[in-house]
Amino acid sequence: MQMGGDHALYYATNMSEFMPSALAKPHGEVSVLKRNIDSSLNNITFVKGDGEVSPTLVDYIHDEKTRVQGVIILKGGEVVYEAYPGMNQQDTHLWASVSKSAVGTILTMLEVEGKVDMKMSITHYVPELKGSEWDKVTMLDAMNMASGLDISENAANTLNPRSVFQRMLAADFNVENADGVIEDEMKVLREVSVIPNEEPGKVARYSSTVTKVLGVAIEYIENKPFTEVFEDRLWSKIGARASAQVNLTPAGHAVAYGLINSRLDDLARYGLLFTPSWEVVADAKVISDEVLNEMQNGGNREAYLAGEFTESSWVKASFGKDMPIYNSHQWDAVWEDGALFKHGNLYQNLYVDPSRDVVGVAFSTSPVYLTPDLLSGYLRQAAKELAGK
Repeated sequence: MQMGGDHALYYATNMSEFMPSALAKPHGEVSVLKRNIDSSLNNITFVKGDGEVSPTLVDYIHDEKTRVQGVIILKGGEVVYEAYPGMNQQDTHLWASVSKSAVGTILTMLEVEGKVDMKMSITHYVPELKGSEWDKVTMLDAMNMASGLDISENAANTLNPRSVFQRMLAADFNVENADGVIEDEMKVLREVSVIPNEEPGKVARYSSTVTKVLGVAIEYIENKPFTEVFEDRLWSKIGARASAQVNLTPAGHAVAYGLINSRLDDLARYGLLFTPSWEVVADAKVISDEVLNEMQNGGNREAYLAGEFTESSWVKASFGKDMPIYNSHQWDAVWEDGALFKHGNLYQNLYVDPSRDVVGVAFSTSPVYLTPDLLSGYLRQAAKELAGK
């Protein structure tokens, strides 16, 4: 799957054949996304971080090496760009880590409603982890991926089959670990260790393990499966064309850090919830101004600059001098103008720009050895051009 070939595409579009899943079902009529296609967007380029000009958008997405599957860009709630160079329009595809945006959004909604105190330890909401190093991690530090725990997805942990990160993946996917044992996922999480001389909140380090625990916290707080909460609060509100599939671990927890699957146009509908054009898909405002403000302004610039996010190849290549100011509430990038972005494995993309009223989404099955991903740069450049900079 990580190699990005035809097998990867089959996995990415048929994940429920390989893992149990629950459905977040659409409610009511399908919301209509009007088309007002702007063919000039095919010619978008931008200056990459190395100072070179990118290929045009149309050349990039049709380059066989990139294996881009689909792209949609909306302005003012209308589809202004749509292309499916690799997948069928009706296919579902995994969001990968774009799923984390839903975890962060739901928890921010719960915070605004007074159901979550971001200053509390994460183990206050996930009692199975009490008595472990997780006790030292507040909900806010977990939301901003600054746990101080040795669980980041750096090269050392990714290549070490005995790291907590890799053991968690093995447990969640119900396969044997490096020692030939299928482990209990929550017991694995209890075995985290701290990074020497690093306090929580000081350094932002990307971690699906953190999101795993936050997803379990949602289930405890709401006393419902994550998929039901996701349906109640988000998926049922957007006039989705199809159900979203959420894959499950052996213990029944949602793989909320990466295995939500949907149509591309439904991901675009979800993105519209964060913009002034929310009325195109929803009968009532779902993402309140307070929730959006928390996500836009809840990051820690010092932790961001001290951490690993700015070293990601797609950040350096796509944004260059237009760098985000920090990560926040499970979003990988937030800019001073309030735009938010979430990236996913195999190069999934969700860009929401409330001030410009633009949404950009993309599915890919790009191989892990293909660096960098430029889609994020195209989506932000498209937002600027559509809004007259």
